Amino acid sequence: MDIAINNTKLITFKSDGLGIIEEGALGIEDGRITYVGKNTKLDADIVIDGHDKLTMPGLVNAHTHTGITLLRGCAQDMPEIQWMNKGIGPFAQQMKASDMLIGSKLGVMEGLRTGTTTFAEYSYDVGELVEKVYKPFGARVVAIETLNEVISKRAKMGPDELYEFGSEKGEKCLKKARKVAERYKNDPMVDYMYGPQALDMVSMDLLSKVKELADKEDKFIHMHIAQGERERRQIANRYGKSTVELLDDMGFLSENFLAAHCHDTSVSERSALVEKGVKMVGCPSSIAMIDGIVPPVEDFLKLGGIVGLGSDQAPGPGTHNMFKEMRNAALLSKVRHSDPTSMPSWKTLKLGTIEGAKALGLKGLGALKKGMLADVITIELNRINLVPSVNKPFHNFIPNLVYSSTGYEVDNVIINGELVLKDGEFLSIDEEKIKEQAQERAEVIFEEGSIPWREAGSDLVDIVDEGSL
Repeated sequence: MDIAINNTKLITFKSDGLGIIEEGALGIEDGRITYVGKNTKLDADIVIDGHDKLTMPGLVNAHTHTGITLLRGCAQDMPEIQWMNKGIGPFAQQMKASDMLIGSKLGVMEGLRTGTTTFAEYSYDVGELVEKVYKPFGARVVAIETLNEVISKRAKMGPDELYEFGSEKGEKCLKKARKVAERYKNDPMVDYMYGPQALDMVSMDLLSKVKELADKEDKFIHMHIAQGERERRQIANRYGKSTVELLDDMGFLSENFLAAHCHDTSVSERSALVEKGVKMVGCPSSIAMIDGIVPPVEDFLKLGGIVGLGSDQAPGPGTHNMFKEMRNAALLSKVRHSDPTSMPSWKTLKLGTIEGAKALGLKGLGALKKGMLADVITIELNRINLVPSVNKPFHNFIPNLVYSSTGYEVDNVIINGELVLKDGEFLSIDEEKIKEQAQERAEVIFEEGSIPWREAGSDLVDIVDEGSL
């Protein structure tokens, strides 16, 4: 074997429950799991002592924009209607392509450090991020090139002023998406989807081309859906319908459609999405921060839908930490439904792992079973915030993982059978250098964006002037 983890607790997801093994072992060879079961002394090139550790599948971040991680903290505690145009917009316009790379390195590094092994990266020039971030870091990625045709300068636009589209911009984005599809079609570490950003940001002509390609290649369309008042007003003013109604009329809703957010949908619209086989990815931390709304994760699940979780982008929730995302998904659902039994820890853990893989259409991921891809993490259960850890009369480390973990208890990260993080240290990532680069460039971006940010006139300007921010 290449790697063995002996004398460890296991969460395998091999059954309807969590498939917990109290005293177990895991063996890995040639990127696959070759043994999972009761503890035995496995020999391997690398042997990890699993005493006081929990071994489980790597986490799946089903929707993220890591490139704008340098804008962390730039647009929180403000009205949703201002967030995009007056919040992040003035700063994002100062970013160079190299800044997106630095931001992505910072975001992916944070995700890896806290146990994420698969990322669904939604970005402009996503091929650059795959080649210069994900591949060197050894992370698994689903690459989604952002398809956007908006050419209007939106910082000073009112919410009812319709954005102007430019077909040349859309064609350029689609060409990049096709390049990614061709380049990585046989790469076991890279998958791809088509990503028209949102219904209010692309033309019907571009959408038709995307659907034709996705159908031909049997690939997913991953789209931000019904994500707030701004989108609702744009779509209603342009088409006289809701986002879900229009997509249904166009024949977009299918098992190969992944809908992000969905918090501005009605009960009947959510039912229609599930009925058509549409999968959902919820980003509770981001949407709570940006919109003050809890995404309908539990609602979608109760209707029989498949749901994954994502961190979205750092200017929203602040992190790319899927342990935080699972915690917020559980807590916010309980508040949304006034029900402490809503989204229990055992269900939430599945959303962050095996259900996330299903939402992305990825096979062989999200569980610990013989023959599956070896994306595995270990967690130190003797950390002060996770002690005590008991097995009887039940396994208290399950709720502790969701409600008490910070993610930084992860000490080993294995992706495709290769160690990326060993004993809490990256093996091939210069963490300090990336942090220094991120700090240096962020200071410049915030400085250069300060004047257009003030001119955009968000509510935060007055907050800053009164000395509260």
